[in-house]
Amino acid sequence: MKNLLLLLLAFSSFGQTKIQILDSVTRQPVSYANIWNEKQIIRNSDSLGNFEVVIADKKPLKITAIGYDEKVIRSHQSPILLKPVSYQLQEVVIRKPKNTNPIVVTKASRNGQAFFVQYDVKSVCVVKLVKGDTKQKFLKSVAFFTQTSARNRKIALIFYSVNAKGEPGELLNTETIVCNLKKGTKETRVDLVDYAIELPKEGVYVGLQHLLIEDNKMYSHDKNATPLSYFYEPGLYFSEDSDSKDSWCFYDEKWKLYPTRSLNLGVELTD
Repeated sequence: MKNLLLLLLAFSSFGQTKIQILDSVTRQPVSYANIWNEKQIIRNSDSLGNFEVVIADKKPLKITAIGYDEKVIRSHQSPILLKPVSYQLQEVVIRKPKNTNPIVVTKASRNGQAFFVQYDVKSVCVVKLVKGDTKQKFLKSVAFFTQTSARNRKIALIFYSVNAKGEPGELLNTETIVCNLKKGTKETRVDLVDYAIELPKEGVYVGLQHLLIEDNKMYSHDKNATPLSYFYEPGLYFSEDSDSKDSWCFYDEKWKLYPTRSLNLGVELTD
C-alpha cells in the first residue's frame, strides 16, 4: 500500500492542471492567446481561454494576445487576467475600399510539399510579402490550401508591417482572425474587404499561425509510438523557389528567411 501511494504521488507530480485566461475588464475568455516558454510559443489557449501546464514545470511563462498587454506568470494559479491595450486615439482618416475593380495577384496552389508542426515546436508562424498596385491598394481576399485529417482544424491569419530592412516588422492585427478548415486537401478563402487593409508602397507581410491546441493535434496510429508522437495540423503548402525569397518563419525569437521556399498564398486586391 505504501509503495502504491508513492507511485500515485509520483504520477500526480507529473500531471497537468488547467488554467484559464480572462480579460481583466470584462472577465470574458481570451481565446487563442500565445503561451511562451523562453524563446518560443509552446501552446495556445483554446476558444474558452483554457490551456494546460505540467504541474512539476516551474519555469515562468509569458502570455501574449492580440489587443492585450503581455504578462509573465510564475505560478499556476487560475484565472490569469490580461489587461486590454489602451490605444491613444488620433485624428486619422480611414479610407474604405470601393471594391469595384478587383484583380488576382496570385492564385492559391497545392503544388509542392505540405509541412506540419511537430510536437517539439520550433516555429508556428510563416508570412509572405504582398505588394500593392497603383490603383488596387486594398487586400480583398487571401486564399490558401491546407491538408487535414479531421474537420474543424483551425489556423490564424496574421499581418505584419515591413521594416526598414525589408523584414517582418510590427504585428498589424487588431483582432484575432481564426479560420475553420475543412477536412482533406481544401482551399480556404478569407474575405478581407471589411478590414480595410491598405497596402503601403513597401507592402505587407501576410501569413498564417498554427494554433497549438488539442483540437489541432494528429496522433500517431503506431501502437509502439510514445505519447509524444503527434503533430499539429493543418499542413501548409510551400513551393520550392530559390528566386522569390519572399517568405519568412518566426524561429528562436527572430524572423528568418526561407531561402528556397515560398508560401503558397492566393492574393486578391481591390480599389
